[in-house]
Amino acid sequence: MQNKTIIVTGAAAGIGLATSLRFARAGTRVLGLDRNPAIVDICREIPNFTGISCDLTDSAKISATLNNLGADNIDGLINNAGINPYPSSLPDTSETVWLKILETNLTGTYRITKAVLERMNRGGTIINISSILALSGARKNAAYAATKGALVSLTRAMARDHGPAIRVNCVCPGAVQTDMFEEYLNRCDDREQERDRIRRSLPLQRLGKPEDIAEAVFFLSSDSASWITGQVLVIDGGDSA
Repeated sequence: MQNKTIIVTGAAAGIGLATSLRFARAGTRVLGLDRNPAIVDICREIPNFTGISCDLTDSAKISATLNNLGADNIDGLINNAGINPYPSSLPDTSETVWLKILETNLTGTYRITKAVLERMNRGGTIINISSILALSGARKNAAYAATKGALVSLTRAMARDHGPAIRVNCVCPGAVQTDMFEEYLNRCDDREQERDRIRRSLPLQRLGKPEDIAEAVFFLSSDSASWITGQVLVIDGGDSA
């Protein structure tokens, strides 16, 4: 991945930040996009890592951002940006919340991917970050699970549409220690008891780290995975075993 250029969305924290750092250490030019303006300062002193404040709900701003960066020869795109602000069952999910989650998790992925495809080199890769909830479901996560399930289907469709020039794969993380996971714990009656319950339920007996996902994304983006496309890789400590 040395001397290649990739774009990572949702790059300011969690899996997006860990993934950006993994590529940057390998000598990859990383363009990290995030709606949080702090992304600019987060990566200011990190070699090979440029942070850009960009909202994926605006196609015109996405194109303008890529044009301003001179991003015309992209080798990889990591679609990581996602939200789950008000987890709830479908009857308890307002139309406003439904559309907000859809707008970021699915339509935002559509927008940035469409813009990058026009600029992607032959041999490029796209990795969509979905979730174990796309495959197993979960109580009170209707909108989030629906969007993440759609990313799995989108991955398979795009793999057929864009091969052999571009490989498209999907990663489904399980219980990874991110801000979103911490927000879930905060909604529990006893956050530490719930954390321990989840940990003990996993065959590997530990929660995931963002770096665990970053390593898998790096592999799928590299030439070591040159005959892998249209696949869904579950990384959940054995939770789905």
